[in-house]
Amino acid sequence: MGAEKIKVDLNLSNDLIPLLKELGLSKSLNDITISIAIALFTSKSVSLARAAEISEMDLSDFITLLKNKNIPWNEYTEDEFHLDEIALKDF
Repeated sequence: MGAEKIKVDLNLSNDLIPLLKELGLSKSLNDITISIAIALFTSKSVSLARAAEISEMDLSDFITLLKNKNIPWNEYTEDEFHLDEIALKDF
């Protein structure tokens, strides 16, 4: 079952348009959807995979988009760092 699509009339503030352009996105609804997906991901409201779905992009394409915009897409926790330090010492 695919997600239900809803037609929306959208009026954007004139202040918002330059910000979207600054992100490299135009005024098209698809680009706005991608912007929303990025915002949801960076605010940790949705997972990386879910943000890719929302943006209707393949996961690898969404990751590439984030990389191109210098947006971190993967977290490296302090616990993971310590585990890697232990592994390197044992190596």
